[in-house]
Amino acid sequence: MDQQFSKSVFLIKATYQLLIGTILICAIYTICSTLFTGSFVINVFQPVMILFAYLGVLAYLGVLAYLHSDPENKIHKTLFLYCFITLITSVPSALYYTIGGWLNMWDFVAIFPPISGMNILTTALMLMLIPERLSKFAVICWSLNTLPILLFLLTTPSQLQTPRGYDLLFLLGPASILILLMIPYQKKIQSNIEKITYELKHSKAASLQDFLTDVFNRRGLDSWLMEGKPSNNICILLIDIDKFKDINDKFGHSVGDNVLIELASRLSTVYSELHCLARWGGEEFIVVIVNPTTHTTSMIGEMFRTAISQRSYKIIGQVTASIGVSSIKKAKDFDILVDEADKALYFAKANGRDQVSLYQQSLETAIEQPSTKD
Repeated sequence: MDQQFSKSVFLIKATYQLLIGTILICAIYTICSTLFTGSFVINVFQPVMILFAYLGVLAYLGVLAYLHSDPENKIHKTLFLYCFITLITSVPSALYYTIGGWLNMWDFVAIFPPISGMNILTTALMLMLIPERLSKFAVICWSLNTLPILLFLLTTPSQLQTPRGYDLLFLLGPASILILLMIPYQKKIQSNIEKITYELKHSKAASLQDFLTDVFNRRGLDSWLMEGKPSNNICILLIDIDKFKDINDKFGHSVGDNVLIELASRLSTVYSELHCLARWGGEEFIVVIVNPTTHTTSMIGEMFRTAISQRSYKIIGQVTASIGVSSIKKAKDFDILVDEADKALYFAKANGRDQVSLYQQSLETAIEQPSTKD
């Protein structure tokens, strides 16, 4: 299921890139054709060419808007539309100029527009990004654009033996060989791109998680907060295991690690409303509660405290924790809330541990903070 989702995400991203790349190519060609004019025969046909280029850009923009409205359900139709537009906008132009050259209606090498590079780029993008089942559109499009030109040049020495003729031959000939070589490797190229995309996604996810407890680390918490609404009210719970240093000293760090893992597992099932659990550091965890009420914060804190201490842990027996609960403020005041929860946590430690302490202004001067939380 995860792999299928990854492929779907990759396909949507690749289609966006394909459309944007094609739009940029067409736009650059249109701008250059408009700005750089000269006394060549080709300029007689330039207004028509520019009109078709503008229409192509508009068509691709329309397809991009169509995809953006519902990417997951419209991705396959979008790809078909892209291939169809590319086919009908590029092939008639190439055939028109080539057939006119065969019929001696004009000097082909003098009036053929400089679109070969654009066709090469578009075809390469299609072969790299579109699904394998649609690759035939790229091959058909390239063949109808290129083979008539190559055949014309090879059968018309007077046109071939010119600077432009040799340029087209040496550009389109090797490019055709390259396109043919790409086709058998298209599936492998896409598979490798999908693999890289999948690995990057999971590497990013791994960088946001604590490697031991599998909950968010601080970076993951920051990312989660950035995705939330600025208008949300939040409350902070700082949870610190009581006398965790004694556990490590008496039973060893491997047992201490197992305690952290089991405790994180318990904490992750306590609260069902919108919240975030992260390892804050060492034996300390942080819980961000979204849109709580002042009447429920103490109850939520007790839920977490009870979940930690109500069942024994393997080897060491009961484990308790002290919890400091901040006031409720906007998400932008996160640092202030952490400081409040930290002061409340110190108060809980100083007054017997295994309890929940709510932040109040009186805590600022009620205790002298101890040098350690253990």
